[in-house]
Amino acid sequence: MGKSNPEIMVYITDNKERIISGDPLTLYIPDSKEREICLTDLGKALRADVVQLKNGDHVLISR
Repeated sequence: MGKSNPEIMVYITDNKERIISGDPLTLYIPDSKEREICLTDLGKALRADVVQLKNGDHVLISR
């Protein structure tokens, strides 16, 4: 059985300057409560790991 390669599925930020079009999907969510809810819901729905970057942004990575 081959080892799967994890990939970034979604990038979530509260900074408009870090939005780049293309792959992965980038979501701009400035409200912290809404962002936390979205991270939890998307993580469960996509069966992804949620990682917070040092700049405060988050990525959802496939397992």
